[in-house]
Amino acid sequence: MSNNTESNVPTKFAENTNDEWVNWIEEAIAKDYFKYYEFNIFSNLQEISFGGFGKVYRANWRGSHNYLALKSFFSFNDATIKEIVKELKIQREVDFHENIIHFCGVTIACFSYFEENQNDNSKKYWLVMEYADSGTLQEYLKICFDNLTWDNKFDMAFQLANAILCLHDKGIIHRDL
Repeated sequence: MSNNTESNVPTKFAENTNDEWVNWIEEAIAKDYFKYYEFNIFSNLQEISFGGFGKVYRANWRGSHNYLALKSFFSFNDATIKEIVKELKIQREVDFHENIIHFCGVTIACFSYFEENQNDNSKKYWLVMEYADSGTLQEYLKICFDNLTWDNKFDMAFQLANAILCLHDKGIIHRDL
C-alpha cells in the first residue's frame, strides 16, 4: 500500500462504526491493496489452533498439496472488525521480514464453523496467511532440542530476536510468543 492512501485508513478506533471498518476492508480489496481469495478455492479445512479472537485452520489451496492458514474470528462486532483492520495494518508493516509469517490476503466466508446460527449470511472476513508446516517453535523444540547443535540453537534464537526487533521497531508488541 502506498503512503498516499494513508488518509483513507481510519486512525481512531473508538470513533469508527462497524460499517466504516467493513467499508475500509472492502475498499482495500477493491483497490487491490491486498489479495482477495474466493473462499471456495480452499478445501480440507482442519482446525490447528484457537485463541481469544478466533480459530486458525489449515487448508489446501485449489485442491493442491499446498497449504495456507486461514484465520477466522468468533464474532463480527466493532471490536473484532477493528482487530482485523489492526492486524492488516501490522502485517503490511512487517511483511518483508523472512522470519515473520507472511500475510497473503483475505477471504470472505458466508458461514462459520463456530456459530450456532448456520443461516447467518453476514460476511465473515478471514485472513489468509502463510502456513508454518513445522508447527510452533515450542512443539519443534520439544521434539528436536536434544538433536540440535549449539550453532542451530544460536541461529534459531538469533532469527527469533531479529523478528522481535523488527516488530518492536514498528511499535508492535507480540503478546503470546
